[in-house]
Amino acid sequence: MVKNLKGIIIMLVIFCLTIMPHFSVSAVYIPEDEIMPLYNNTVSARIYSNVNSSGVLTISYKINGFSDKTTKIVINTYIEKKILGLFWTRVDNGQPDDQWIDTIYDYKYIGDRTFRLSSTGKYRIKATYKVYGTGGSTDNIPCETEITY
Repeated sequence: MVKNLKGIIIMLVIFCLTIMPHFSVSAVYIPEDEIMPLYNNTVSARIYSNVNSSGVLTISYKINGFSDKTTKIVINTYIEKKILGLFWTRVDNGQPDDQWIDTIYDYKYIGDRTFRLSSTGKYRIKATYKVYGTGGSTDNIPCETEITY
């Protein structure tokens, strides 16, 4: 019986040692709600929002590409308002298709846009970064943030 137990333990240890290389441990912390994809021409892309007591919405953009790869960044942004607690409807911002289109010929961009909200409620700001460069196909990065006024 003892010989069988020793044999089983040795087999378990060998089994564990064989599967260990398939597991990796990383020292990089990634929040549970955030997936860090790899892009061809982009290091990171974010969008932030803030609204003051007068209803002035500030949309902040932050995108970093590669200085030796990224050649152009196109940002499409629009605002939606939640109606009846169920539906999102696009807010009229006076632009074609109610969206702003910004083109930046650089590998990084940090900037703001302001817009006065006409009424209180829950808003969603959606932006898409299209990042062009020599690193491969164009990166298409959707970002969104919600805010209540």
